[in-house]
Amino acid sequence: MAGETQNYHETRDPYFQSADFASTSPITTSISMVPILRVPATNLVFPAGYWLKPGRRWHIVFQLKITTVLTPGNFTFEIRHQTGAAPTDAGGTILATSTAAAFTASKTNFTAWLHCYLESRGDATTFVPTATPLYAYGYLTADGAGALITSPNNPILIPQSANAAVNVDATLAGTIHVDAKRSGSTAETIVVQDLAVNAMT
Repeated sequence: MAGETQNYHETRDPYFQSADFASTSPITTSISMVPILRVPATNLVFPAGYWLKPGRRWHIVFQLKITTVLTPGNFTFEIRHQTGAAPTDAGGTILATSTAAAFTASKTNFTAWLHCYLESRGDATTFVPTATPLYAYGYLTADGAGALITSPNNPILIPQSANAAVNVDATLAGTIHVDAKRSGSTAETIVVQDLAVNAMT
């Protein structure tokens, strides 16, 4: 059966993950959930000019393992765009951020799912390549019965309201990374057990 138009589904290069990523410990400043030195070796990397194609879209899926201790406080999650070969924790431009959501203390190795979506919304006839609008959103959810995330914060939406595209320099190569931070005073951990980056268009 023929479609209305003929299009190709563009896939990312396969990324082989033989084990969990090393754990990260969110602090009061943002930390990439995939250890930042590992990000350039994953398919979160994009080449120069990649986001100049209007409608280009990614779906990023993280399967996480989260442990909290006595005072986890509130967690915030951010989708970030960063240019350059060496990304940094809390680096680049925030495309979307969640509100600060309270987590429950003393939870060990609880599973959570984080889905993120990015889309280039530039129109080649009107936008400036160095100010290309990227639209991002997502959500994090965990088993409600386990109460890792306090009610009524589950799921955590990224952002909770007033989403908008953010202009970035799409002429440069770089990475997308998703960061977490928390307000508590104990050493919580997040482990990315599985990462999938799907180019939807």
